[in-house]
Amino acid sequence: MVSSRHLNLGLAAVFAVFAAAACSDRSAVAPEAGPAPVLPTSPGSAIRALDCVVNVRGGTIGCGPEGLPAGVHADAVVGGQNVYVRMASTNVAYDPDGEVLSADVTVQNLLPQAMGTRDGTAVDSAGIKVFFTGAPVTQTGTGSVTVTNADGTGTFLGGSQQFFRYDEKLDSGQVSAPKSWHFAVPVEVTSFTFKVYVATPLKPLMIINELMSDPAVVVDSLGEWLEVYNRGLDAVDLFGWQVASLNDATQTINVHINVPPRGYAVLGKKTDPTKNGNVNVQWSFGPINLANNTTDWVALRTPTGASADSVINGTAPTSGRSRGVVDPAADNTTASGTNWSLATSFYGGGTTNKGTPGAANDGSTGPVTPPTSAGPARSVVMSPDSATVIVGTTRQFTATARDSANQVTTSTYTWNSLNASVASVATNGLVTANAVGLTQIIVTAATGVADTANVRVDTATAGPSGSQYLNHLEFGRPMDADSTNELMVRHTEYVLSYSPKHAGPNWVAWDLNLTHFGAAARCNCFAADPTLPDSVYHVVTSDYTGSGYSRGHMVMSEERTASDLENLHAFYMTNILPQYQDMNGGPWLLFENYANDLARTQNKEIYIISGGIWPANPSTLSNKGVVEIPTSTWKVIVVVPRGTGLSSIHSTADLKVYAVNMPNVTGILGQPWQTYQTTVDAIEAATGYDLLALLPDDIEAAVESTQATP
Repeated sequence: MVSSRHLNLGLAAVFAVFAAAACSDRSAVAPEAGPAPVLPTSPGSAIRALDCVVNVRGGTIGCGPEGLPAGVHADAVVGGQNVYVRMASTNVAYDPDGEVLSADVTVQNLLPQAMGTRDGTAVDSAGIKVFFTGAPVTQTGTGSVTVTNADGTGTFLGGSQQFFRYDEKLDSGQVSAPKSWHFAVPVEVTSFTFKVYVATPLKPLMIINELMSDPAVVVDSLGEWLEVYNRGLDAVDLFGWQVASLNDATQTINVHINVPPRGYAVLGKKTDPTKNGNVNVQWSFGPINLANNTTDWVALRTPTGASADSVINGTAPTSGRSRGVVDPAADNTTASGTNWSLATSFYGGGTTNKGTPGAANDGSTGPVTPPTSAGPARSVVMSPDSATVIVGTTRQFTATARDSANQVTTSTYTWNSLNASVASVATNGLVTANAVGLTQIIVTAATGVADTANVRVDTATAGPSGSQYLNHLEFGRPMDADSTNELMVRHTEYVLSYSPKHAGPNWVAWDLNLTHFGAAARCNCFAADPTLPDSVYHVVTSDYTGSGYSRGHMVMSEERTASDLENLHAFYMTNILPQYQDMNGGPWLLFENYANDLARTQNKEIYIISGGIWPANPSTLSNKGVVEIPTSTWKVIVVVPRGTGLSSIHSTADLKVYAVNMPNVTGILGQPWQTYQTTVDAIEAATGYDLLALLPDDIEAAVESTQATP
């Protein structure tokens, strides 16, 4: 049985092996009581596929462990039958005259969440699919065995595999209706083998797990927060989910918040911990107020508006103390009920705010005890859970271990690749793509728990490139008084000045027009820039891991989607600066989209220069003294008609120039980009660079001193 956090098929998935008996087991599974089970990930026994053996004449089907098949198209952790799914068979029979073996097969859901549905109500059109890894293989006898009545084929392993589909929603413990499976088996065959896996949509299982409705150290408008908990065995991205409350407008989460199985996310009024009482809030619900009365309620809804969970106060909250769920599997609809407890742990900001935002609730009524150190690793999760890497490039993978109390804990890790000729992995989790193909990366913590991730290695193609690049430095190369702090790096898609001191670009310049947009997928293949000399530190994606900063593109990935190769080059780390996500995914993204729309929908040619501003003594990522963090990021765009450039500029009417300088801070996610509009002159004064120097002097003076109107 294989458990997966995400399939390339677009399905959250769970995998299981076919049942090991010719008898039916329809016994119901009791609803979950207590925490969700820990994934069985011991590499000695759990990372196994199961190979099913059919005794044709005896009418039995039995399964046993076998090596994990290379190239399973999912992030797979393999376990035994009866852990997440139970497959059972009845009426196993062989007809020698028609040379057909048949069996009635059922699927039972042993997960704490519903299978075959995305919202818990509607049956998903994808169905619960039982995939064959390939054709059955004859074990004894002669002749070929085939599946004769499969419902369809799909690309589960990257090729075409047959599957049976169960068009049902199965709640926890529920057994499907039987489906008849038929195999064409020549009379000369007395036994054969096959493998199957189950791929299914899963209902997210998110609950509201802790509420701070009446903070004491800070006012309500700054310090309110709620914690959500993922009870399911599948990671959930909260992008597009909704938070609602009585008498308040529903708010939609507009950032990607990945909540791992048995993981937490904290949503609150303010994301700035210096203002909200020292809480790490991942998204601000802004105008929603958690009223301090008995009737107020708060709800969490899926992107379709379906209710995932809802909690009513019941009684007025206690000032300065959060209320947390005691048993995540029990009824939590009333925060004053027996399944809720007042917090006793301090999270900071003074001695009157108590709670455990982002961690397991203490559930205690006794005195506060100092926190103990985390225990040994009970589970480990790898990130990313799957990836496509281009031949000759690298991709950083990381691992996070948690103890039995779901606290993050430290561990040493062993990294392995199931097929190093396709992709090898270093001792720090850096994967190198060697040849086209599919493989899996396995990370094992010191305690033996493990996780796997699928890696597809592909070639970068130029695509149907119709990309037309004009001069990236059409209006002049930015120059300052210090030529010792720059290395010029030139790619087809952009040109940049690289700073060995900052370990990032001083500036990046690029041309943008509608030919640069296409159907190439975002590769997410952050890699060191191979064009940098060996004498310079090569920044890798793991330099950012755990730093709290996003990998902020200068040239946006979307702006280089005409081919795979162009998109790959946008992910070189020389094109990246550290940015807080509130800025990167907020006003910075809005300004990027504004420029993109000018190029795509208004047929403009746009010349862009972007870079950072650093203080005299900048901080560095994770305080490692390598990648320096800018205090702001600036961008200048020159907008002219498609296909034109400097030679077409005769007056200020022939171009528009926009400039922005955005602070690299939290708390600005909802700000429009115009809030940070400035002049080129102001950016030149802050950076020391002379920009747009090739413009005629009178035009340069005019456009650099004014702000263009959008």
